[in-house]
Amino acid sequence: MNQGTHDLTVPLPLPLTHPIYHILLVLAAGERHGYGLRRAIVASTEGRMRVGNGSLYRSLDVLLMAGFIDETRGTIDDAPELRRLFRLTDLGERIARAETERLVQLVALAQRTPRLWDGQPAWGGAR
Repeated sequence: MNQGTHDLTVPLPLPLTHPIYHILLVLAAGERHGYGLRRAIVASTEGRMRVGNGSLYRSLDVLLMAGFIDETRGTIDDAPELRRLFRLTDLGERIARAETERLVQLVALAQRTPRLWDGQPAWGGAR
């Protein structure tokens, strides 16, 4: 497993894009193959976010080159045939934690701004 080495020729994608952040969130729960990542992102966002194959694999390539994830070949419960499997590295976990902290601070700021946060849904519907 890549334990945090970073190819300095690859720019770090910070702040993280939505697809990259969601990929890291899913991989924080465990190893996945590409299709499993796509399904988990849709499920975790209740269908509000969908990542196409092109965007997914471009994002995975960036994450691999940056050292945020590792790739292996193997099988997983929902895919008995040999597949590319992805898992979070220690560096990827640190980056995901840093981005989570950044987002928490941003939401806290917005919640202290009465014009932006009154506790009610902005577009109707349940919160």
